[in-house]
Amino acid sequence: MLIDGMESITAGGTERQFLQLAQIAKSCGVKPWIGILRKTEWLTEEIAGCPVQHFDLHTLKSITGLREMARVVSWIKAQRFDVLQTFFSDSNLFGPLLGRLSGIPVITGTRRCLSDPAQLPKPWSQLIYQFRNAMVDNVIANSMAVMQSVLDVERFSPSKLDVVYNGVDLQALRVARHQGHQVRSELHIGKEHLLVGNISGLRKVKGLPTFLKAASIAAKNDPKLRFVIVGEGDMRPMLEQMITSEGLEEVVSLVGAQHDVRPYLAAMDIAVLCSTAEGLSNSLLEYMAAGLPIIATDVGGNREVVGDVGILIPPEKPEDLASAILSLRSADRRREMGQNAYQNVGRFDIRIAEQRMADHFRRYAQNPKIRRRKKQEE
Repeated sequence: MLIDGMESITAGGTERQFLQLAQIAKSCGVKPWIGILRKTEWLTEEIAGCPVQHFDLHTLKSITGLREMARVVSWIKAQRFDVLQTFFSDSNLFGPLLGRLSGIPVITGTRRCLSDPAQLPKPWSQLIYQFRNAMVDNVIANSMAVMQSVLDVERFSPSKLDVVYNGVDLQALRVARHQGHQVRSELHIGKEHLLVGNISGLRKVKGLPTFLKAASIAAKNDPKLRFVIVGEGDMRPMLEQMITSEGLEEVVSLVGAQHDVRPYLAAMDIAVLCSTAEGLSNSLLEYMAAGLPIIATDVGGNREVVGDVGILIPPEKPEDLASAILSLRSADRRREMGQNAYQNVGRFDIRIAEQRMADHFRRYAQNPKIRRRKKQEE
């Protein structure tokens, strides 16, 4: 498996999904290896549960970058992998070429967000997509919306596309309300307050300035509202400055990345996702598993997840988000929405996702190109 780089295991749901994929591969008798193009020093063999090889490939526009690419190709050749699965934008873009240069029989890509693949300038993008996709045996998207985007933007063959929804461990995510008491105490949230939470990486695509603007509007209408953002990222300084400039120091808490989000889920009364682009949000699945009423932007696969059990709003519309938050001050409405969300999350159980990916891994073993290679090696 080839990836670009990941900030940390607590950076977001995609990172956790990737490590789950490695474990699924092992359970199917596959021997996964992880090749990391850059950074991600935190990801060790002990954490991944399989061999990990780190590279320092940041660009192909320099002699150093080309030498590092050659080192990646040499490593892939030396291991004689049967399948190369790429993960994240740059590995999806360059991985197929590296795989073919290395003689790998089967190459499969992933698409996990509508802002993925890599942002390429037109008119070259279509030519690059066609060149890259001609080397790929199949692509796995994590939502129907992402699959449709791949068909529309990349002109990918429908016969080589499949959808495997993200999954969450519903048993592990079951929360009891008492788990949130300590969190509420630490954040100085009283029983009279309503806590509106957002679990997101602090990145532009997550629309967090919209969340803060909505918090400012809603709190002026109802002083009992409080807000918490769980996550970390490059936008933290800007968000801290915005909290100060909007006078939200007593209203909004930035608590950073959390290895275990369950106490925060238990502490929340309302859950929000205000991304400007998504594939299929793990945060939404966690909200539903916790039985929380949900407000989400109508982008990517969010509608596939939330359906009619939550409130969908346009992206980058703080007034709409504030109005949706204020509409959920009724405890009865929150309870009904939360129950409906929990009852509809079963189709995203991790066991279903594991079975779908396991089927893919087993099909790889039966691929004629792999079987021919094995026969030649006998």
